[in-house]
Amino acid sequence: MITKENIKLACSAVGINIYWNNLEVTSGMGLNAGINTLGLWTDSSKAEWKILDNREDSLRVKVVFKELPLSQIWAIKILGGSQISITIEVDIEEQLHIDEFRVVCLTNSCYKTWIQDFRQGNFPRPNQNWQGPPLDCIPASLVGVRCPAGGKLLPSLILKHQNDKEQMFSFVQKPPLDIDAHIIGFRRMSLKAGSDYSPGQYHLFSGTVNFLEKENLLDEEIENLRKNNFNMATKERKSTLKTSKKQKVLLANFPWQRQEKWGVRAGSRWPHIKDRSENNYLPFPFFLAYATSLLLENDIDAELIDFIAEATSEDDFLIRIEHMDLDILVVETSIPSFYYDMKMIEKIVSKKQIFIVLCGPHPEIYKPEFLKCNDHIDFVLFGEYEFTLLELVRTVFSKKKDFSSISGLIWRDRENNVIKNCARKPFGLDSLPWPYRGENLPMEKYWDLPGNIPHPSAQMVASRGCPFSCNFCLWPQLMFGNKIYRARDVNDVVNEMEHLINRRGFKSIYFDDDTFNVGKSRMISLCNEIIKRKLNKTPWAIMAKADLMDMEILDKMKEAGLHAVKYGVENASQELVDRCGKNLDLKKAINIIQYTKSLNINVHLTFSFGLPGETSETIRDTIELALKLDPHSVQFSIITPFPGTRLFEELDKKGKILTKDFSMYDGHCSCVFQPDNLSPADLEEAKQFAYRAWADYKRKKRGLRGNIRKFINYWQGHSIGEAIRKTSSYLTYLCFARRKFVGKI
Repeated sequence: MITKENIKLACSAVGINIYWNNLEVTSGMGLNAGINTLGLWTDSSKAEWKILDNREDSLRVKVVFKELPLSQIWAIKILGGSQISITIEVDIEEQLHIDEFRVVCLTNSCYKTWIQDFRQGNFPRPNQNWQGPPLDCIPASLVGVRCPAGGKLLPSLILKHQNDKEQMFSFVQKPPLDIDAHIIGFRRMSLKAGSDYSPGQYHLFSGTVNFLEKENLLDEEIENLRKNNFNMATKERKSTLKTSKKQKVLLANFPWQRQEKWGVRAGSRWPHIKDRSENNYLPFPFFLAYATSLLLENDIDAELIDFIAEATSEDDFLIRIEHMDLDILVVETSIPSFYYDMKMIEKIVSKKQIFIVLCGPHPEIYKPEFLKCNDHIDFVLFGEYEFTLLELVRTVFSKKKDFSSISGLIWRDRENNVIKNCARKPFGLDSLPWPYRGENLPMEKYWDLPGNIPHPSAQMVASRGCPFSCNFCLWPQLMFGNKIYRARDVNDVVNEMEHLINRRGFKSIYFDDDTFNVGKSRMISLCNEIIKRKLNKTPWAIMAKADLMDMEILDKMKEAGLHAVKYGVENASQELVDRCGKNLDLKKAINIIQYTKSLNINVHLTFSFGLPGETSETIRDTIELALKLDPHSVQFSIITPFPGTRLFEELDKKGKILTKDFSMYDGHCSCVFQPDNLSPADLEEAKQFAYRAWADYKRKKRGLRGNIRKFINYWQGHSIGEAIRKTSSYLTYLCFARRKFVGKI
């Protein structure tokens, strides 16, 4: 036994036992060795341990294996109170075939977490079998164990090697119940080329056992290993890409889930994590779908997968990507999902050698600095990216290295300088083919049914952009270039509509334009063409600006089959609406909303809390206006100052942006800025109150008969038990919780 400072070592008949402050950190055989010959294992319990030299802080031990013509010399030295050095030499006496060597450490079962380089996990619960992570052949620098946070009994124990990293593979195992220990160590397949050894001496292992009392030091080391591994994978990826022969493009809407709630990203002007009130809501990924269709039209092997629509888990997504044969991955990101998307990309490029192309409405990725700091991203597309992607893919597949002529692209030249090309000029929408709606897209999952238009419903666009200037609106400012507005040819719009109804069997159409009803003559022409082709029996819905409507347009739209309209009102105060640049005449808008309803066209209204100048009074007035207008459905949200919009710039200059953690830019449950006259919590409570007031209003409007009918419908759609539980929960709210909301703002 030797001792120095905190550490004590004891050489037993089968291994080396290690103590720290007189507490044993090992278990059973402790530090020992194993050898596999022709598939048969021999460990140090079947060897004789002889001490050759015993000094104050070091030991030399000879380990003679009884069943093999082989011995080892272990040189062990305590370097201080936190480190032990180990060197192992092997002496083979006769010709011998060896498949694998192992340096093994049985650790105290108080340790609960294992570490392999930057990978960590908890040991499984013991049972009658050997368990643990798979014995992969990924080279590793360290392997170790740590105690759970808050229940620390022992310092973290880390075993490192100083051999060539490519020779050493770490392993972790949980033995059966009868062995009270956790097992970590290193595997080494050979000490030379081949598995047959001639008599002689060979070097097996050089390394250290380290104790880390400060967990942050271990976390820093693990993070450095993760970064180094990631950088190496990126370099390897770039090297492999030079000789890649595949020519397949995958466009992806990544999965995005927080706990049990799913996010909405591609196709949404307001990317966010959905709450329960949205049910099945899911927009169609228009940019990805148009880009896919354009690639296919130009004979490029392209595929679009919407992993959100498929409800694919993160683990399943990564497995699918890893096994796909592709050359270019196109990822559409968003502001609130950005950090999540970047982590997913890192996981992909650490295992797969492909080009990564990033796009989507996020101003941070449009800065050259972003590409400078993220070597694993190869290209960034900014703005409307369909034609930019087509030109990029053609250039990559032609093996050209100069991308300077591609508008809307950020890239690296041969000297690794980041170059941002000029922005792409607006193009005519009729130059695009119809968006991709192939068999691999679950079209029945795309769900935006204002006014309860029938499902399955197809989402379309007849225009892009908006001629108005709301300071908070994301797509017109970031994707389209502010007031740029373009409309498709009326005949082509109705051709697509006819195809979706007659050939694809959709029962309704929803036009998801930023502002559908720009241009009275165009609206009349569109409606006449729909009527001419007898498509007016199929209900359709639009998103429109109320004060652009007039009675003639609405009458013609009603005749053409218009079933529902989404109108953005935002606030009951004309002053606040004017401040945000919406250019909406509230009085005219209210009159048009009422006239729309008089035609039995269902109305969905949207309101936002937090416009510059918002007060408790304007919030009250807005909620009262929403109830007074009595729409078919309503949306209340907290205004979100997305980076890249004028609203964000205005608030940022005033120092009113509270956080630049983009994952908080949701608008459903959090306020990320300091309002003028209220607190962020006031806006969050206002949104809650508004929905409660709306639910209370709808309940009173339904009356007893309506509530009974709702109970029966829920019973038929679910079960009697579910209907009773739902009713019980609702009655509890009415009796005990309602008073907290109604009349309290």
